[in-house]
Amino acid sequence: MRTTISIPDDIYAAAKEVLGARSFSELASEAIRSRVELLKRERLAREMAEGYRAESQSPSLDAEWAGVETEGL
Repeated sequence: MRTTISIPDDIYAAAKEVLGARSFSELASEAIRSRVELLKRERLAREMAEGYRAESQSPSLDAEWAGVETEGL
């Protein structure tokens, strides 16, 4: 996909300085991919933490099964 973005001149200059044979598009795609993966991991961690908190406040496991969770530990 082709798109247009605006970035500060100093960031563009710094990127061009270290690119070597790679294109700016390759660098931008790599950076965006990396950032998206980080954001996905952060979102998953938040969702898991929220789920753990919710489960501790209102357990979904039937009380008669509660002992099975720690069997053998």
